Amino acid sequence: EALGRIGGDEELLRDLCHIFLEESPKLMQRLRQAIAAGDMDDVMRAAHSLKGEAGYLGADGTSQAARQLEEMGHNKDLARASDTLAALEQEVARLRLDLEELAGAPR
Repeated sequence: EALGRIGGDEELLRDLCHIFLEESPKLMQRLRQAIAAGDMDDVMRAAHSLKGEAGYLGADGTSQAARQLEEMGHNKDLARASDTLAALEQEVARLRLDLEELAGAPR
C-alpha cells in the first residue's frame, strides 16, 4: 500500500522507512512530555507530524491514533490522552518492527 502511495519508488520507500525509524522515537518522547505538561499546542504538533509520517507509510492504525491525539490537543481536552497514547505506542512499536525488516535496518 505504501509503495502505491509513492508511485512504486522502492528507494523512496526505504528512505521514508529510515526517516520514520529515526524520527518516531523523538516525536513520541515529545508527545509524552507535551501530554504530561498539558501543552496542547505541542501535543497537536507532535501528533500531526507522526500522523503525516505514518500516513505516507500506509500505517492506518498509527495514523488514526496520532490523529486522535492531534484532535485532543486542538480541542484542549486531554482527558483520554493517556489511553490513546498507550494505543499509539503499541501501533508505533509494531510499525517500527515492520519498517526495520522492510528497510533492512539493524535491530
